[in-house]
Parts: sequence; C-alpha cells; structure tokens
Amino acid sequence: MDLVLEIGSKFPEISGPVSDTFANYLNTVCEKEDFNELVLDLGGTRMISSMAMGSIFAVYQRLHEKGKTLRVVNASDKVTHLLRMVNLADILLK
Repeated sequence: MDLVLEIGSKFPEISGPVSDTFANYLNTVCEKEDFNELVLDLGGTRMISSMAMGSIFAVYQRLHEKGKTLRVVNASDKVTHLLRMVNLADILLK
C-alpha cells in the first residue's frame, strides 16, 4: 500500500522554523501509518532548505531499514536541482 503525502499544499516553502515542523510531520507519519511506499508529492513546494533535505534523507534511511521505500514526485526544477546536487535524485526521483 502506498501513502501519498501532498507536501506542497502543507509546505509551499520549507525553510527556517518550518523545517522543524516538516521534520516532525514526516516522523509522525512514518511512525503511525501503515504503508509500503511513502510518496512525497512536492507539487507546490517552491523551496526546500538543506535541513529539510536532511530530514527527507533520514526518513529514507529509516524506511529503507524497514524494507519500505520513499519516492519524491512533482518536484520543481529548483528542488530537483537540489536533489541532484546532494546525490539524492537517482534514489528519490523514480
């Protein structure tokens, strides 16, 4: 079962204190929901901080250890570029 989170509608810009809120949101969902694949729909997210990117990677690692997957869809060109810069595009943009 896939769980799709529409991140862009909740978090159009993920920076500063919003990065902490975003990280807490992801962690809460990952602990409480039953799914095989977590899909982060970033449609509408214009900006993402390095701290938020770290949160996504931490969730990816935690899910991977449990045999689950994380995928990012509808990332803007700017967010896609950032994912490429930190070598996560090949892992998350499937």
